[in-house]
Amino acid sequence: MLHSPVSWRSSALSLVPLVAALGCQGSIGGHMGATGQAGGNVGITGVAGTGNVGVTGIGGGGGTVDPTVAACMASNGALNAGLTPARRLTRDQFNNTVRDLIGATGTPADALGLDEKIGPFNSNAIAVVDDTLVQQHAEIAASLALAAKGRMTQIAPCDLTTDTGTSTTCATRFVTEFGKRAYRRPLDATEISTYVSLYTLGKQGADAANGFRLVVEAMLQSPFFLYHHDVGATGTPQGGTVAITPYELASRLSYFLWNTMPDDTLFARAADGTLPTDAVLGSEVQRMLASDKAAATIALFHRQWLDVTELLDQTKDATVYPRYNAQLGDAMMQELAMYSDYVVRKGDGLLKTLLTSNLSFPQGGLFDLYGVAQPAGFKVGDPVALDGSKRAGILTQAAFLTRWAHGNQTSPVHRGKLVRLNVMCGYVPPPPVNANTNPPAPTTSTSTRQRFAQHDADPNCAGCHQLMDPIGLGFETFDGIGAFRTMDGTAMVDATGNIISAGPDLDGTFDGPVDLAKRLADSEVVSNCMVSQWFRYSMGRMETTNDACSIQGIRQAFNAAGGNIRELLARVAQSPAFRNVRLTPGS
Repeated sequence: MLHSPVSWRSSALSLVPLVAALGCQGSIGGHMGATGQAGGNVGITGVAGTGNVGVTGIGGGGGTVDPTVAACMASNGALNAGLTPARRLTRDQFNNTVRDLIGATGTPADALGLDEKIGPFNSNAIAVVDDTLVQQHAEIAASLALAAKGRMTQIAPCDLTTDTGTSTTCATRFVTEFGKRAYRRPLDATEISTYVSLYTLGKQGADAANGFRLVVEAMLQSPFFLYHHDVGATGTPQGGTVAITPYELASRLSYFLWNTMPDDTLFARAADGTLPTDAVLGSEVQRMLASDKAAATIALFHRQWLDVTELLDQTKDATVYPRYNAQLGDAMMQELAMYSDYVVRKGDGLLKTLLTSNLSFPQGGLFDLYGVAQPAGFKVGDPVALDGSKRAGILTQAAFLTRWAHGNQTSPVHRGKLVRLNVMCGYVPPPPVNANTNPPAPTTSTSTRQRFAQHDADPNCAGCHQLMDPIGLGFETFDGIGAFRTMDGTAMVDATGNIISAGPDLDGTFDGPVDLAKRLADSEVVSNCMVSQWFRYSMGRMETTNDACSIQGIRQAFNAAGGNIRELLARVAQSPAFRNVRLTPGS
């Protein structure tokens, strides 16, 4: 039986596929900021609040007006937000949530199919729910509930065995309090009654633990547990843009910054109604960023942003890269996590630092790979300075360089494409159906640059590859596992590169990865792209023209803070798009 979001409150005991309309009302996610920037800034007022957003001015200077600026101006100050689809929890979110809700261990959601992606980020916003997925969730819920029986006294807020006869005093309290945490909102009277009845049924002929198990199993299959529930105060989709409730805001904020359910403090701020106020919301963002849960989220964002999650599944040719093994790959992933967290939460927080710092966090075989000695008294997690003439920032660390290389050679195509798509928010057309996408075989007598020159020679390939290859060739000072090199085959490495059709502050030649990193760090295109990427991550969807004023307000705050990513995150959470919802296509 299928239910629409309108009937969520009547489907508390079953997993249902909730398919929301995905009509895109003028996407601005493709080339945002990639062609021509406005000569001045657009002033935005009311960005942090829940009221209307007003454009107060635009600077001059000529050039093509940025599409986000234009879309915001066209809104005439009206409060707006992009269409919000019904999103099912990702596998990471599910695992984290059952850990915090019932103390589950391991990664039970790994038994589900892979998450969908919105851009580079996991988001089950348009995933079809079929019979197989329903069965998988039922089996996972049953297994988790059975294991939770042994922790019943820790999970339930009272002793369920004290209910005797027809008494359901503790059962009602358990359903009410546990249900609020599981659903991330208070249950209504009908839901409480239904779950207490289920508990009573499970207890009959058995014991309190069996009633407890049935309730937990049912709630873990409910759409209120499995989906992000953002519909506003009425509980059903309304026309236009409406404010989400304090509980919905708490949940949206928690999954944004922690990738899991709200904690007791967030629930308390939702219950007393203060969370939507600017002061409390801002304070909660700062509190949450100070938590180690935020460290895990920041690492996850950067893994997905650079699309390195599958690095450990890669196979490298042992004859070409004999020192590569699973332990080295794991060290690469740990380095990326510690570096991104160090910059964003513990360091100066600047995008420029993320892209240009020579500090890193090697361990194990990475010291040898990087050609640096392990410092005396070194402990894992200590920052180590690398040679700043060779390496600058996250794009010159081994995780990115290894993931975007072939098993037996580098890949200027893959490295350049990733930078073009995810760092610049640019666009690369897909290859023709009949295109040969196999890389040219490496030989000792040819360099990578020489072999991949065939892309320029072939007119069927050149149009697309000129957007990628000349960027990726700038990383040729690094081999397929990120080790620095000066020779490629019998030729000296040539790491000069070129950027075209990316905007005036990016276009032009550069000499090597350090020069490229500086170019990216100083670019408004890249700064705007980082805003877009964090917005997409937070919302689980692409931005549209209806989000333009929110996006522009975040950009301005980010720029005013010198490119501080902590300020970016705070402004995302305070933006009208984050604090409101649109569930119907109409205006």
